[in-house]
Amino acid sequence: MGMDVGPSQGGPKSEINVTPLVDVMLVLLIIFMILQPMLQMGYDVNVPPNAPAGLPPPPSGDQIIVSLTTSNEIYLNKERVDRSNLPIRLQEVLRNRGNRPVFFSCEDAVKYDKAMEIMDVVRNNGAKNIGIVMDWVSPLEAAPAGG
Repeated sequence: MGMDVGPSQGGPKSEINVTPLVDVMLVLLIIFMILQPMLQMGYDVNVPPNAPAGLPPPPSGDQIIVSLTTSNEIYLNKERVDRSNLPIRLQEVLRNRGNRPVFFSCEDAVKYDKAMEIMDVVRNNGAKNIGIVMDWVSPLEAAPAGG
């Protein structure tokens, strides 16, 4: 906002006065610093309570695990089921289960399309929720003692 009053050589000065620009930028910075904590929004999450350390959760006795082997054998828990009888057996077992999940497990060498066919059969015959077990759970192995 200053003005040169002395003798002029070469005409008017064309310098940009940055003082008003700095003032406006500082005011905007202060406004954004105040508003930023108010604008941060989050989601409410229900976190389960802490479980006692070192104790695994007790296995549920009514879990249903559908297993598929590399030789295309299908097991419903520990019972071997033919592919044609699987829909009937699933409907019998899932009749009064509500939204309880059905777990699906297959060996690593099973082809993707075969696994998806069995998962479609499970879903189309009454399973509302399907949980995929990442590690192979063999239906032929005995359950661990003490569980």
